[in-house]
Amino acid sequence: MAPRLNGNDFTFDSVSQQRPPGGQLEEGKNYIVIHLHNTLNRTQKQKLQSHGVVLQKHLGDNTWKCRYEPSDIGRIINEEFVKDAIPEPIELKVQPGLDTNADGRQTVDVVLQEQADQSAEQIGTLIHGITGVPTDSMSARRDNTIIRVEVPLSQLREIASIDSVASIEKVVDVELHNNVARGILNADVVVNATAYRGDEEIVTVADTGFDTGSRFNTHPAFAGRVLSLLPVGRPTATNDEVGHGTHVCGSVLGDGVSNAMGGPIQGTAPEARLIVQALSSADKVLFKGSTMTMADLLQNAHDQGSHVHTNSWGPRWENEQTGQVFGQQAYHNGAVDIDAFAWDHKDMVICFSAGNNGGKTLNPGDLGQVGAQAAAKNCITVGSCASHRPTADASNSTVFNANGPQEGDPATVSRFSSRGPSRESRAKPDVIAPGGMILSTHSRDAPANNSYGVSLDPDWWWCSGTSMATPLVAGCAAVLRQVLRMNGFADPSAALVKALLVNGATDLGRQWHRSEQGFGRVDLAGSVVVPGQTPHKGFLEGQILDQNGRDEVATGFLLGQYLAQDRDVGTLKTTMVYTDLPGEALQHLVSLSVEVVDEQGGKTVRYGNAGDGEQKRDNVNTVEQVVWKDIRRACNVTLRVSLDGVLIPDDAVQPFALVWSVL
Repeated sequence: MAPRLNGNDFTFDSVSQQRPPGGQLEEGKNYIVIHLHNTLNRTQKQKLQSHGVVLQKHLGDNTWKCRYEPSDIGRIINEEFVKDAIPEPIELKVQPGLDTNADGRQTVDVVLQEQADQSAEQIGTLIHGITGVPTDSMSARRDNTIIRVEVPLSQLREIASIDSVASIEKVVDVELHNNVARGILNADVVVNATAYRGDEEIVTVADTGFDTGSRFNTHPAFAGRVLSLLPVGRPTATNDEVGHGTHVCGSVLGDGVSNAMGGPIQGTAPEARLIVQALSSADKVLFKGSTMTMADLLQNAHDQGSHVHTNSWGPRWENEQTGQVFGQQAYHNGAVDIDAFAWDHKDMVICFSAGNNGGKTLNPGDLGQVGAQAAAKNCITVGSCASHRPTADASNSTVFNANGPQEGDPATVSRFSSRGPSRESRAKPDVIAPGGMILSTHSRDAPANNSYGVSLDPDWWWCSGTSMATPLVAGCAAVLRQVLRMNGFADPSAALVKALLVNGATDLGRQWHRSEQGFGRVDLAGSVVVPGQTPHKGFLEGQILDQNGRDEVATGFLLGQYLAQDRDVGTLKTTMVYTDLPGEALQHLVSLSVEVVDEQGGKTVRYGNAGDGEQKRDNVNTVEQVVWKDIRRACNVTLRVSLDGVLIPDDAVQPFALVWSVL
């Protein structure tokens, strides 16, 4: 797979920058790209560092972006393990979809380099000198590391030539990704007579707003459980005039009753508490006029004790007014925010909807639609399956019809659900949950809406989309956190919560590819693991260091230890998840392998995410799974998590979570 920088696949022969004459960099050029013959090892890393190289990003295919202040690049090229080294190519700083030869103007985010030599203010002055755009029309965000500005497309390349500029990204407006579900998700969790419903967990919903905008005068389904409301899209208002945000909140943690609609209606974590970040502007556009970034939202939530953050929105596929099609978005600064925050706050579970663009393509041969924030490595990306509510058309079950002749099938991926892989070839979505015909809370400040079915109670309404699936999964994550906390695991990692959800998910069968169903439909009760109380399951949280003897963790057991007494053979299912540094490619290459030794001493090894008969490690995904059928009771099993290559920071510790079950 070719290396990728800012969404651009490239080879060293295809870019404009080549080895500089005499092996000397131009003055003021401090960023280079190095291509190695093989995976970087510790000795080679130390050698590069001795030359003044600072590793910044792994770009894939043994290619690295680095900061390099000395001018003599020749001594890097002369190292026998280095295949090539060149100045960072200017054209790779501009994301695909921005035509630098076109007329017209475009709002872009100019992202500064790590360790940039110039401040945002200085770069803004340079942009003014190039384009004539007044600096007071520019806005800085993400701690002054991004400048948002509208500029002529024809001048993007000149802006990209500024050494302290890392990338230029098109700004695409985001849009919303519009008690039966509890049953489908197996959401009633009881362990040793203790019911788990999300008590003492705090879930943050970033969406249009909340009900009437009051913490105290709330929809009855949230009484006494709203902790705070943050205005983002409007200066002070947090009410929900659209209805989407309140519906999402109900799917996470609503707890209400409607006699007209059949009785109790609950989200998946009906005892959790709520924070809402109101993104909708006065004209109902998300984030309009706000300088808050994804990182700001996550920090605000975490500072208030919230460890689950859910988002049912993403980039528009097209501009409905102009007809311009944007298509699948690459990993961008919003995804960087998510991955960076998750790396720095290993306890933060972040959920994103996959999107509602299933089946759409921009170019012939395009495979997927999931992108942008939902392409982040460290979030849980959620697709949609049907619910079994009645409908007039089960093949496209989005509209509830009480007299409908057919039921939706929860073993079917919704037609609208965006598919993977991401532009970076990453497997997305991670899991699916019911997103069609979901009944949830209705904002008292929003107009009635029967687009997805008629409700007989004005406090409740129907909606469909991956927007509806995602909060259901967020509630499941909150319940898993509660289970872990109440059973001796005080600070569970997001990687562990994700691994539990993925390992417990129900595979819908071979007719649905990984790019459609992810690792399957969430099964909350099936995801619960309590050591000593769930006899056929186990997990561990471990860490890998960039040191000999500490770059691998293994755990072993006799299969019969986890197999029911009346079984001679079983199926092992194991999932490994780790939180990676931000970057389009994997920055730390961590992989899962499973070794089975039979009674005669015969040894067989399988690797995470490898197909039948494949003997190769996955170098794209942070989620790896092995499902191994028909293992005999007397077989010895070893689960091994290994580091391939190096950890980028010298003092880095790479944590991971490993979950297994035997059925």
